[in-house]
Amino acid sequence: MSYLIGFSAALLGNVVIGGGQCMQKYALNKLEREWEAQRELGLEGGDMFTGSSTSTGNAALRHTSALDMRSRSGSTSASARIGSRANTHAAQEGPRARYTSKTWVLGLLLNYAGEIFGNSVALSYLSASVVAPLGIISVLVNLVLAERFIGERITRNQRYGFSVIMAGVGLILLVAPRKSAAADVLQFVELVSMSGILGLFGTLYIVQAVLISMIRSGRQSLFLFVVVASLFGAMNVMVSKILTTFMRLKMTFSAIPNPADIVFYGAMQAQLARPLVLFLTGPQILAGVVMGISIVGQESFRQQALGRYSVMQFQPVFFATFNVVATLAGLFLFKELDGLAHAVLFFSVFSVGIALILYGSRFLQKARPVVLPSHIKLHKENLGLKTL
Repeated sequence: MSYLIGFSAALLGNVVIGGGQCMQKYALNKLEREWEAQRELGLEGGDMFTGSSTSTGNAALRHTSALDMRSRSGSTSASARIGSRANTHAAQEGPRARYTSKTWVLGLLLNYAGEIFGNSVALSYLSASVVAPLGIISVLVNLVLAERFIGERITRNQRYGFSVIMAGVGLILLVAPRKSAAADVLQFVELVSMSGILGLFGTLYIVQAVLISMIRSGRQSLFLFVVVASLFGAMNVMVSKILTTFMRLKMTFSAIPNPADIVFYGAMQAQLARPLVLFLTGPQILAGVVMGISIVGQESFRQQALGRYSVMQFQPVFFATFNVVATLAGLFLFKELDGLAHAVLFFSVFSVGIALILYGSRFLQKARPVVLPSHIKLHKENLGLKTL
């Protein structure tokens, strides 16, 4: 029963997430189109005002009144300046900030709703090696909605690639652990205290700092964005699994200590932890900060990637990388495999499944459409170019 509850929560959560992500991409594309339209209007306005300046200036030369000439010339110069400012303003500014779009904000809220009420709930019942592969549902929803509303047409090769990815996910689910490692309070406390999560998170933050510095120095690539977003995502998975399992068990055993206190003080001393701010202890505040940084970091770099690459370029690669990182971290922290035989079987099949996912992702790649700048569109007859 627990497996069915977790599996259903993950399925529904990923449907919501896929819809939210596509809404965000749709909003970003709309903002881009609005900006292009504004640039075109600015350029056309500049040309109109310049033409007006020339014709009016020639007309002014035919007038005998010097006052009338100065008046018309001043009016024309003002019009030219207005047109120039409109042109410069449209050329210098980019699209509106994404958070000004109600559609983008709604998509973001759907993402968080799917994560909190879907995947986080599922993690309290299932292994991360089950929940993470089920993220393929969000990819499927993305593909279908992107084709219908964004115009990212699904080709025959892409359909084949998606089928290969589904086969890889199916293999992973066949051998993944069928139950969460924390079946009771004592086991949960023991696993948290022995997990080594502090060392793992410290190592991940060092790696993240190096990767982010590479991105900020200008070495931007799809691979770097995917790895950074995946590592932040894996950290979210680990923290969410601990917190949601803790909340589920606390409904039955109210005396269970907070997992953050267990990690810092140990199982025996966690009950003696004193609040630092209001009812929160120091480790609990630190855990909240870490989770907040991970959530913001994942969303930030995911949005940056989606601003540079299409949904079909980013999402499949992110899905494969996130699966590897989240699954390995979960198995390492919570020791969810049943003995050596299961470990050998799981990692053998898991490797084949990830290989299929990566292979299928190649067929989902799609070149971004080349959209000519607005000034080229206006003068395409002089360049012999075709526009979209």
